[in-house]
Amino acid sequence: MTASTRARTSPAPATPHDPAGSTARGALWLATNGVVVKAAHTVVLLALAALLTPSALGLVALGSLVANVAAILGTLGTASALVHLEGSTQRVERAARTALSLGLVTSSALAALLWATAPLLASSLRADDGGAAVIRGLTVVLPCLAVAGVTTELLRRRLAFARRIVPDTVSAVVGAVVAIALVTQGVGVMALVAGQVTQAVLMMLLAWVVHRPVLPGWDRADARALVSFGAPFSGAHLLEVVQLNLDYLLVARVLGALALGHYSLSYRIANMPYLMVAVVVTGAAFPYLCRARGADRARAAEVALGVTFSLMLPACLLLALLADDLVLLGAEWAPATPVLALLAGYALLLALLQVCLTVLNAAGRPGVAMAVRLAHLLVLGLTLLVVVDRGIVSVALAQVVVVAAVALPALALARRAVPGTSAARLGADVRPALVASVAMALAVLALRGLDPVAGGGVVALGATTLVAVIVFLIVLRAVGADAWRAVLELLRRREVLA
Repeated sequence: MTASTRARTSPAPATPHDPAGSTARGALWLATNGVVVKAAHTVVLLALAALLTPSALGLVALGSLVANVAAILGTLGTASALVHLEGSTQRVERAARTALSLGLVTSSALAALLWATAPLLASSLRADDGGAAVIRGLTVVLPCLAVAGVTTELLRRRLAFARRIVPDTVSAVVGAVVAIALVTQGVGVMALVAGQVTQAVLMMLLAWVVHRPVLPGWDRADARALVSFGAPFSGAHLLEVVQLNLDYLLVARVLGALALGHYSLSYRIANMPYLMVAVVVTGAAFPYLCRARGADRARAAEVALGVTFSLMLPACLLLALLADDLVLLGAEWAPATPVLALLAGYALLLALLQVCLTVLNAAGRPGVAMAVRLAHLLVLGLTLLVVVDRGIVSVALAQVVVVAAVALPALALARRAVPGTSAARLGADVRPALVASVAMALAVLALRGLDPVAGGGVVALGATTLVAVIVFLIVLRAVGADAWRAVLELLRRREVLA
């Protein structure tokens, strides 16, 4: 990135508002949204797992992979670049019209291309039986996602998180209801497609409710500024999606749809904490990190990393401890239990990596973030090629080893991009959660050693989970009283609703 380009897309100056309080409350709003959205997705996933075969769930995973990649390519990262763009409100609104035009053109063209090539894609992924219909259904709504994305990113730039979550939350719930209603009627995997189409269209309509519609427009200078930041940002995101789904592709090609079904269920469950914590925290922190400077940015980076670790550790540890209960969905899911335990550790490390990459992006180094993604992808690809024929447990173990190897240098790069961070302060931030997680794990192991709690079905699983959460919160409150009060005080600050 050249100096002139960096100047055009450098973070906007700090506002007279309280960005730290807005970011904290924004994280709370996004967390609420994340819980609702991911809970809806989880219910749909479990319904599919209970009512469909593992191979059918593998088909869903492959269709979702194509749709996720297409959604990134369909906008070129220009909507996200609006968050980072420097300039007056008038300039940002003008740039938003340009971003909308770019997104509509590229997403529409990509949707048409995927519609025509869906049979070939399905065949290459060994998903001939219904794969083309799934791909077409999940990608036909790309223009709707592009339109909604511009509006929601404008709201994120303004730290207006209360309105930002409305389209996501409501559309996810309605889409889940549609999908579950259809799958219980025997529609099969196309029930998920119908739910996703409903969600995308409703998200676009609700985005127009919470923010006036952005109309198409064009300005060459704005387009250049948006693409100069958005292209590497989108490239890094694309590499992330490919890296997150490379295992799906190789498992499908080498081990088949049945193994992919087992692996994808474990992966999706293990990935829930990542989506509900890491994505939420980094999404709320990114606008503030863009505007903060010096010691404020360094401390914000520490807090983002500390909060992510403190929330991810107990969630992932609990998933690993309760992985055997996956068989409650049916005995056919037993091969997925050791995979879930390993991928829970992978999700924790991946969340820490995500924070580091967000810090790099906010510091104006999206190219470095993309290089880290590329390195992760290459190392993972080579490793998986060696181990994939040994089974899905080996694939999950490879994921853990590779993400650990990439996260450490990414942390060093983030600290270099944001001078002034302190390992001592970070250690103090995460110590309460570490102690509370150990106490929680001991409580779960004690309960698992008792009868009839252990192996007692859904009721016992719910009771164990409840006890684990209570123990964690009690110990966290006792060990980290000062941090607890500081967080509550930050959340009480008034949020800026632009």
